[in-house]
Amino acid sequence: MQTLHAVIRKTVIASLIFHAFNSTSLAAPLGNMQKIAADGNQIELVTSDGGIVRISLLKPDLFRVWAGTKGQLLDAGDKAAPIVLKQDYDKVPYQLTAQADYQLVQTSAMALRIYRAPLRLALYKPDNKTPVWQETQPLELGDKASFQTLSSSADEVFFGGGQQNGAYAFKGKQLEVSYSGGWEEGDRPSPAPFYMSSKGYGVLRNTWSNGSYDFRSNEYLSTSHQEKRFDAYYFVGNSIKDVLASYTELTGRARLLPRWAYEYGDADCYNDGDNSKKPGTVPGNWSDGPTGKTPDVVNSVAAKYREHDMPGGWILPNDGYGCGYTNLPEVVAGLKKHGFRTGLWTENGVDKIAWEVGTAGTRAQKLDVAWTGKGYQFSLDANMAAAKGILDNSDARPFVWTVMGWAGTQRYAVTWTGDQSGSWDYIRWHIPTLIGSGLSGQAYATGDVDGIFGGSPETFTRDLQWKTFTPVLMGMSGWSKSGRKHPWWFDEPYRSINRDYLKLKMRLIPYMYTYAYETELTGAPIVRGLMWDYSQDPNANNENYKYQFMLGRDFLVAPVYRSQVASRGWRKGIYLPQGQWIDYWDGRVVQADAKGKVIDQQVTLEKLPVMVRAGAILPMYPVALFDGQVPKDVLTLDIYPHGKSSFSLYEDDGESRQYQAGKSSQQVFTVDAPENKAGDIRVDIGAVKGSYAGMEAQRVLQLQVHSRVEPDAITFGEQTLPAFKTREEFQKSSAGWFYDATEKYGTVHVKTIKLPVDKAYSFRLAIAASKQLATTADYPAAPDLGNTIAADSLIVLNRPAEEPGHPLENAFDGKPGTWFRTLRDQSQKTGAHEFSLALGERRMVSGFEIAPRNDKDWQYGQVKDFEIYLADTNGEWGKPVYTGRLKKQQEKQKVEFAARAGRLFRFRVLSTHDQNDDGEAQDPMVLTSTGATSAARAYNAFNPVVVTPITISEFSILEHPMPDKPKAQVFLSDALASNKASYAKDLAYKIQPVKGDAGMQMNGLRFRKGLGVAGNSEVEYKLAGDWQTFRADVGIDDSCRNNGGLQFQVWGDSKLLFDSGLIAAPAVVKPELDIRGISKLVLKTTGVKANSKAGVCANWANASVIGFAGDRVGK
Repeated sequence: MQTLHAVIRKTVIASLIFHAFNSTSLAAPLGNMQKIAADGNQIELVTSDGGIVRISLLKPDLFRVWAGTKGQLLDAGDKAAPIVLKQDYDKVPYQLTAQADYQLVQTSAMALRIYRAPLRLALYKPDNKTPVWQETQPLELGDKASFQTLSSSADEVFFGGGQQNGAYAFKGKQLEVSYSGGWEEGDRPSPAPFYMSSKGYGVLRNTWSNGSYDFRSNEYLSTSHQEKRFDAYYFVGNSIKDVLASYTELTGRARLLPRWAYEYGDADCYNDGDNSKKPGTVPGNWSDGPTGKTPDVVNSVAAKYREHDMPGGWILPNDGYGCGYTNLPEVVAGLKKHGFRTGLWTENGVDKIAWEVGTAGTRAQKLDVAWTGKGYQFSLDANMAAAKGILDNSDARPFVWTVMGWAGTQRYAVTWTGDQSGSWDYIRWHIPTLIGSGLSGQAYATGDVDGIFGGSPETFTRDLQWKTFTPVLMGMSGWSKSGRKHPWWFDEPYRSINRDYLKLKMRLIPYMYTYAYETELTGAPIVRGLMWDYSQDPNANNENYKYQFMLGRDFLVAPVYRSQVASRGWRKGIYLPQGQWIDYWDGRVVQADAKGKVIDQQVTLEKLPVMVRAGAILPMYPVALFDGQVPKDVLTLDIYPHGKSSFSLYEDDGESRQYQAGKSSQQVFTVDAPENKAGDIRVDIGAVKGSYAGMEAQRVLQLQVHSRVEPDAITFGEQTLPAFKTREEFQKSSAGWFYDATEKYGTVHVKTIKLPVDKAYSFRLAIAASKQLATTADYPAAPDLGNTIAADSLIVLNRPAEEPGHPLENAFDGKPGTWFRTLRDQSQKTGAHEFSLALGERRMVSGFEIAPRNDKDWQYGQVKDFEIYLADTNGEWGKPVYTGRLKKQQEKQKVEFAARAGRLFRFRVLSTHDQNDDGEAQDPMVLTSTGATSAARAYNAFNPVVVTPITISEFSILEHPMPDKPKAQVFLSDALASNKASYAKDLAYKIQPVKGDAGMQMNGLRFRKGLGVAGNSEVEYKLAGDWQTFRADVGIDDSCRNNGGLQFQVWGDSKLLFDSGLIAAPAVVKPELDIRGISKLVLKTTGVKANSKAGVCANWANASVIGFAGDRVGK
């Protein structure tokens, strides 16, 4: 449970969410094609209304569409750093032919149709028969916005958009491409005007303007940007892998970082007189050091890492506003002695970077939002300047961190998500954030370990655990009074767990580094969702299991984002795609079929659920605290034999840019083994190809082969290796093997003497096919944890006066022996007998459980009359959703009521059972449940009434469970209204005779489903079940677009949920509303401003409710 001061920056947002997609100035569609001319790789089109469209064929699978009005093509306005990096392309072979009603452009990878009347584009596969997309209406260009509408399908899904906190899949959603003004879940720290489709295409809008992409329809998608130009690059491929490779080739790929950059980073300001400028932001027992200057960091921080045997690779010693630094060369040298590289933070530029890098020796740069602003062009220029400062003044690779980015930022910087408070929700929503960032080329994305504010020892350790399986991570101290963000700061067992995971990260560097090199070559993400390697999996393209990820191809990681108390030691709902998976910690084997398999795992504090793909070959370095501490002359291969598999290890000097000149090496390892049965296992070690400075000429080879049966013998080439009976004998030997049947259901340990790396080697583990593999244990299903809202999701908003030592948190800690107790003397109250909580997110609350004190005096302080309130905004509580009376009893009581939705919960006590002798009298300062005061009597504030305190040992809030049923969507035009409303079903409302069909059309776009209504209409629907969402596209129909405007309103149970304000054509607004718990939904049009006696006709296009199978809507 968190207190409010621990999450001071957390914003409570209202339940109403709606997206506007409108242009008050008319965006006109392009007219008919009047002229076409081809010149090399460019095809130029002129329209009947003076529009111009230039199609540039850049590659067989890449083309650009650049459009403008009045014969003008406006550029993006790039400054120092353009969005599009690659400008030079070879000539593309293509054919341009005239067809019956379109011109056809064909390359080896695509067919592009150019329809003449009106001018529209359609993309097909090379056969010109298989459609990819087609414009459902012409491009629209206005003074303030440009629009494109493409066809879509129900099974199509979309990724991209840059760094979208908490999400990565956008089918059925509106994707905003703009700076959101915050850094929490739902915000967009580094957006990108790019999306890609599962159909094998992607689009980059070459723009610095804000955009909005609507993927909610199954029939079409619409994209817009707030500018009077249209400029887009289209990528064509067979998969999202092809598309992302093309996108990152165009905008730049994330380059290989120095090897130490994959280690733990540490940041704070050590030049501020021991935090004199921000008192109250550090723990009371902490001091930066004796001088209050930058060199203090060497002994206060760097030396502590090594004293605690803790890995760590780099430090930013000036991270804080107005911090600056002193004696920088001394600091760099001092940190280097402890194995740390030095970086700097900046809030106002990099004007000193030539000296800082070239003379002082810094090697990293972190850019603050105070300099980069809201992102866009200025931010990209700033990141380029920082990267260039390192490039120009050293032979090192740039290592830059930034918080506000745009398309192209990935080629310069790590994109971190901003300043947040450490919490369980912080862990949860960062998981899909990193997946989504990688699907926009931002392979190096992260958040501070446990945030910079708040946090706890447990959230720090849980956050660090999963982030050790991501490329980059950093802790930022100096902003949280609850603790420093050093992995050695917290006492045992946290310190040892942190150490173990960071040492494991150091060992796995060769695995991580190899995938990082692949990122530079292809743009492939390092942190991945299932869609990357398991695109055919039924859950690959949705967010059903968004809180787990893949590290490369072989690790499946399921972070823990609930406390041990709240989860009762369980991590539920881990999804395994088809194949065989092995528990990284205990060796249990799980087989998943084509439908996948869901498992639950019991977790202790030290266990992070990690599964390994059968067939994996994981290269590992020796244990080290920092890169370069020990030689890399021992290479361990952690092998999970299963059929034929291979791994190509990439290595270089880990520091310089010489790898770009070919100074690197690669080595291929292959394994051939039976699948799911005993038999010989062959391991081939390829010769190292290539060389680089500092490369190990000889290495000891160590194999850890996971085999559930003991080999009969092991040969190395023609030599039979000696077998040892004990681990101790094996460790003392120079070469041989040892089998431990108790280690992960059987592990073979093999090692050699030092061998030249430029030669190939082969191992054969001889295993009789008649042997039986040891059987591993199954994972038990987690027990029913009930529907209690986890205490670690709750945030205290308001609390009554508390007895010392009996805070409100005691009621939620799961320990009956600790109590929450209010203060006896109510003259000191801060709000008699009531508390309010934030629920972490909008939830359906259906009750609560409460227990009195658990000793012999249990009968005292028991709550009697009470009220429950739910709200979305603090202070706007309205009427109670439930009023009741509790029994006087020793046992826990459960109170249930009809589920209601809200973000905030308020519990107000009206009386206690032992208030007075008669049991009925109340605190005269508290109203009764009927709203009346108690028996009339004078109240003297100078002689306060002693009120029996409330005493609660256990309190929990119950959440209405989500139905375990398929999702369902019902269009309201297919349901019966519960009032006598006048509307047109799936047609525009006819306020006057209409020529042709009366289908709904707004801003030139046709809508198949919806309600056509007149002004001042009201359509009512009764809802029953677990409906979740209402959505629609609302606006004035094109048939009466000049007749005026009106307001659209949505009401739920007599409460206003949405008001569009005055809407006139061509504006289309897209409300998406939370309707959980609502039983009556009313759609109104009001506030008509008519320009014509004929009146105004309006559309509730695509009006639908989304819930679950069996939910009912209608009369």
